[in-house]
Amino acid sequence: MSNLSIKINLMRVPGASLLKLKGKREVKECLVIPVEDSGLYVGEKGVYLNLTAIEYREQKYSDSHFVKMSVEREVYDALTEEERNAIPIVGGLRPIIPKPMKAEGEMDIQDAEYVDDLPF
Repeated sequence: MSNLSIKINLMRVPGASLLKLKGKREVKECLVIPVEDSGLYVGEKGVYLNLTAIEYREQKYSDSHFVKMSVEREVYDALTEEERNAIPIVGGLRPIIPKPMKAEGEMDIQDAEYVDDLPF
């Protein structure tokens, strides 16, 4: 199996919002996701989001898979076709393609910019 790059858009999780929250010293932009409405699961050691990666029949863009939120089988079976189609796609996977290694001592024109022989 090859290495994969995974990109997840957390704003696609149901109920997710960006809010500015004031802390003790400063205001920060925070991602807020209500647990009850989002499909998150609170376990003993953390809060989990179950996802499923499904391979595209025909590869779209450079992604090989799309990532959807998972629901338990009993819940999925009880959904209508419309509700099943409404389960959000939250991201995608693509293979990481390593750049070819250069022979020792070989330098690219772009690498010349990074040669550090300047006195400042």
